[in-house]
Amino acid sequence: MRSLKVGHYTNDLNGTGVSVFLLDRPSPAAYSLCGASPASHELHVLELDANVPFIDGLVFSGGSAFGLGSVAGVMKWFQEQGRGYQTHYAPVPIVPAAGIYDFAVKSTIPPTAENAYQACLDAVESNVAMGRIGAGTGASIGKFVPHATRMSGGVGFAEMKLANGVSVFAYVVVNSLGDVRDASGNILAGARLPNGEFANCERYLLEGHNEIVTDLANTTLVAVFTNVRFSKPELKRITKVAMAGMARAISPIFTRHDGDIIFCVSLGDHVASEITIGAMAAEVVRLAIMNSVQDSMLIV
Repeated sequence: MRSLKVGHYTNDLNGTGVSVFLLDRPSPAAYSLCGASPASHELHVLELDANVPFIDGLVFSGGSAFGLGSVAGVMKWFQEQGRGYQTHYAPVPIVPAAGIYDFAVKSTIPPTAENAYQACLDAVESNVAMGRIGAGTGASIGKFVPHATRMSGGVGFAEMKLANGVSVFAYVVVNSLGDVRDASGNILAGARLPNGEFANCERYLLEGHNEIVTDLANTTLVAVFTNVRFSKPELKRITKVAMAGMARAISPIFTRHDGDIIFCVSLGDHVASEITIGAMAAEVVRLAIMNSVQDSMLIV
């Protein structure tokens, strides 16, 4: 299996950060945009008709569209490694990126290219750190019920392996409009009422109340990786199946106020069906979202 290094830069003072995913060699990837308010960079290189057949890495950032500038630090790191799509004059690193809007937590200062470069230097294999780190530092959950308080989101990770060596794992950054729920539908984190009870965003809507959203401070970012060999069209279809994991864990999801994006990257040469990997992807995405709020707290 090709190796993947993951690094996080966390700025607790400003309530933001950046997470980088560094592939040890170019790999095919695809994406699906699930929400209507994305902050993104270089997504078109992942389209099925794009000339570039691979990516070198991914970046998840805080700072909304301003934080996307941090990708320059990752491109600099890849440039120093001699990595990228080979052009006549120089290789150009292919690094799609997506950001969350985290200005509502502490400050409007976004992560920088220098921060992302440092995350590259700190990146390690088998990085399963979770919580309020990296791009998830300023993430929050549950944001449209009147008089309710948000809870913190963050970075989550989960992995599933089969006996034949097939592996699928996911990293998420959860900054959702809705609540995070477990497999039984119980709310794990989200909007909290002054009495300490969960406001229950879904129930609030189904009771006929109007949505009250004061800003676009939402988005869940997902990166799924597998050691199974797939083409870009196959990966595209897997991202669509994996969306089910997001819908199982967050409610409501994919709204006009969310910029939800899911990526899928092939890192190896194992063989398995799309249906199998899609089912595994949906489950690890669900578990990763749940894991992202293990230490969730109220945001005052």
